[in-house]
Amino acid sequence: MTKRKPAAAQNKPAAVAVPVSPQAAWRWLGWGFGTLGIAAVAVWVTLAGWPQRATLEAATLAADAGFVVRQVDIEGAVNQPRLSIYRQVLEGGSDSMLLTDIDAIRARVKALPWVQDASVSRRWPNRLVIAIVEKKPVAVWQHQGVFQLIDATGTPLPSDRLEDFAHLPQVVGRSANAETVHLLALVAQEPKLMQALEAAVWVGDRRWDLRMKSGETVSLPEGAAAQQALQRFAAIERETPLLGRGFVRFDLRIPEKMVVRVSGEVGATAKPRAQPNTGAGASPASPKLQLAGTEKAVTREVVI
Repeated sequence: MTKRKPAAAQNKPAAVAVPVSPQAAWRWLGWGFGTLGIAAVAVWVTLAGWPQRATLEAATLAADAGFVVRQVDIEGAVNQPRLSIYRQVLEGGSDSMLLTDIDAIRARVKALPWVQDASVSRRWPNRLVIAIVEKKPVAVWQHQGVFQLIDATGTPLPSDRLEDFAHLPQVVGRSANAETVHLLALVAQEPKLMQALEAAVWVGDRRWDLRMKSGETVSLPEGAAAQQALQRFAAIERETPLLGRGFVRFDLRIPEKMVVRVSGEVGATAKPRAQPNTGAGASPASPKLQLAGTEKAVTREVVI
């Protein structure tokens, strides 16, 4: 007969063997408390402002050793005035090479109107290099007698030397600047016409009239039909030259047709637009005003 164990002995939990020696366990506990102590000291030092003080002390020692900004080199700036770039670089309030905020300088320089992108780098011991990528002007925008350079997005670019950009086409109209990117993409597909283009008038916020250097006007239809019409005109121009042959207007607004307006004088040629007056005191933009005027009266139309 088997003897039963007392109830108290049956309920007693069995001992579990710990797979770590007591010495290792105490060692781990010591490391844990040590890490917590170091973290607490770090928090206390940060709250006391010691890292900032240490950084300032290091910057002061570096400045005493000659590590201060003594030279700023600017690369790539042509139309953005250099003085405006220097102002943005020196606006930080410290000339220490260690305390110079490169990212803040770059952000301030990029905010300048002619700057597309910029990079800022240190050249130890005492030089900063500012590399500029400028925006590219693509046209002169005329609206209500005001002339402004614009980039491909239609954003005005400040300049008091418009005569330096007389080679650019002119776009005329209230919102012509916003449509310039589409115009350039359209005309760029026909390089010969692009070279012959002098101005473009945005008519009724719907379509373009192209004014050519030889004096003619090419009236394009609205929307997507403009591309097909211009390609058709370019194909005819390549086969039988039309520009500079006495025509006044080529109207492409009727699908698959072209209405040609000619001068009333037999054998007359279209007169080129007036060249800019480069004499003393002349306004660089004033000759361009003629492009927005009305054309001379014509007496004949031919439908092709």
